[in-house]
Amino acid sequence: MSSVTGSTSDQSASAAGSPAQDPSRRRSSTRSMSLLTIAAVAFSILSWSAAFVGVRDAVRHFSPGSLALFRYLIASLVLGAMLAAFRLPLPQRRDLPQLALVGLFGVATYNLTLNFGSQYIKAGSAAFLVQTAPLFTAIFAVLLLKERVTSIAFVGMGIGFAGALMIFFGEGKEVSLEPAALLLLLAALAFSLFFICQKPLLARYSAIQVITVAVWLGTLMMIPFGLDIGSEVADAPASAIWMVVFLGVFPAALAYASWAYALSRIPASKAGSFLYIGGPTTVVIAWLWLDEVPSLLSLIGGLVALTGVVIVNTWGRVSAKQATARQAEAQQTTALETEALETAATPTEPKRAGDLPSR
Repeated sequence: MSSVTGSTSDQSASAAGSPAQDPSRRRSSTRSMSLLTIAAVAFSILSWSAAFVGVRDAVRHFSPGSLALFRYLIASLVLGAMLAAFRLPLPQRRDLPQLALVGLFGVATYNLTLNFGSQYIKAGSAAFLVQTAPLFTAIFAVLLLKERVTSIAFVGMGIGFAGALMIFFGEGKEVSLEPAALLLLLAALAFSLFFICQKPLLARYSAIQVITVAVWLGTLMMIPFGLDIGSEVADAPASAIWMVVFLGVFPAALAYASWAYALSRIPASKAGSFLYIGGPTTVVIAWLWLDEVPSLLSLIGGLVALTGVVIVNTWGRVSAKQATARQAEAQQTTALETEALETAATPTEPKRAGDLPSR
């Protein structure tokens, strides 16, 4: 599907990180793109890690539905302003169903199940289940996006998951699977499908275009769950309101946009593996922000989680190169077949009038 045309739109889309760029220009700026991708991933992970600490405070003053709706109403305004600032057009109408799926999984389902589920089960159980998202992402990437993931990459993800568990056990938390844990398992599934559904769209639109419309649609889906938002905002202290503003601007709007930017440039399975960095990052933020000193087991778990991420992103490169080579070979074969068909379909020169048979 072709993206929106127009000289002004093309320039704006390029400035906003649209993947539709000249190939030679992209090859000449591979190094800068790699640095931008790393920065985008780091910003998203840092923002989402801070969100776990911020939600802990905000949820004391807002119900789960109102907190999610309030947060993403703010995110919708921020993303809308960014879309207007870059002068980007809205995606085509025929892509709205897929954008609605991105909003359904990544905004409405993930945030509502996470907020409601966290009310009924222990924090250790919640963290245990949410940390399964990278594994689900890798599985869906293989099955739905046909990405090539090596067995060593899955081993690295398992090591990252083990490191995340060490962090939570090191914080003195217990993991118990209760009936409400299904909500958290659904949150992990939804977050992984959030990555998968937006990946094809990022080949046609910029990260801001995709995330803005997806967040708008996901926010609309949450309205029935936050009907008391007006009274709760009126009763909440100013500190809680400013906390939700922070959660809406950074972890919701900017982090979602920067993650989509990174996802447009690396495989979904590899991007998902970076989520394991969130565990040790959250521990450090809680240490600096809430003065919660981590245990030795938590620190070791952080190193183990980082090791898993390094394994995925080091040994996974071989598979990525092979996949790129095979894709180039397949494209070359397709081009040759197309050329042969066009040659066969080219009409031959008509015979001269003198050569035509007489009646």
